[in-house]
Amino acid sequence: MTDPDKPYPFDTATYVEQMSAFLRLPIPPELRDGVIDNLERIWDIAQPVIEFPLPDDLEAAPTFEP
Repeated sequence: MTDPDKPYPFDTATYVEQMSAFLRLPIPPELRDGVIDNLERIWDIAQPVIEFPLPDDLEAAPTFEP
């Protein structure tokens, strides 16, 4: 479950329990640890994007054109 070397901004186990109750989405006990592990994995993967510095004068594009 939680890796002691990686700080998370919240207790992932408590978060999973609270969100499960809030959403009325029961998580079977045998899947709970996997859900917690995956949430922590998602957090680790997202960090480079979240921490990427953006200039203060950056403007969002009004439309997306591929």
